[in-house]
Amino acid sequence: MTRIDEGGRAARAYGRVQTRAALASVPAADGLTGLPEAEPAAAIAQVAAAALPEHLRDAFMALLAETEELRRTLAVARRRIEELERLVESDELMPVANRRGLIRDLARTLAEVGRHGVRAALIFVDVDRLKTINDVHGHLAGDAALVHIGETLRAKLRESDTVARLGGDEFAIVLRHVDGEQARAKMEQIVAAVAAAPVRLRGESFTVTISAGLHVLSPGETVEGALRFADSAMYAHKADKR
Repeated sequence: MTRIDEGGRAARAYGRVQTRAALASVPAADGLTGLPEAEPAAAIAQVAAAALPEHLRDAFMALLAETEELRRTLAVARRRIEELERLVESDELMPVANRRGLIRDLARTLAEVGRHGVRAALIFVDVDRLKTINDVHGHLAGDAALVHIGETLRAKLRESDTVARLGGDEFAIVLRHVDGEQARAKMEQIVAAVAAAPVRLRGESFTVTISAGLHVLSPGETVEGALRFADSAMYAHKADKR
């Protein structure tokens, strides 16, 4: 639990305690003290305020206002933290995850494979001859090729799958709820899709291809082991193409 969550819980608990303390002192409101703890203090504010003596009413409403303001502040902080976490785990060149995001999702998927028997696979992707593209067409063309690959991978996969650029010319994909045959078919589809669409930049066009390796995840595997197996499979594919 984060400090933001702890703060929100403390604020809600404090509001409930103060509300019940105030209500307990008012005979006409005895029936309200049995409300569920999850009931927010604001839901009974009007009844409680009306039943309280005048000298307590303003303080009671001020407390509720402070609690609500704290709740809003915590909600804004939580959204900002979530956005920062997304940025930290996103690639700077294209809308896919980076290595950090991939490792997090792969670790979570491996846990699901081990605990619940979820079927999943890891695909490792490497761009063929990216250095040649940079030398012939320039580094902007190399970046365009990487973006083309990232967008193609994302377009061909489900929202529940993870696409990540690990750095340089390497990508990785986590496929969930697939068996080995389905994962291989998806890998072949991706390889063909990247090669089928030319990269266009400043009136020029060129073709880029990728090599890919598949590893079906097994219970008890580590993140490092899964990446190593998928990487080896990718290099075997690259060697077969030469």
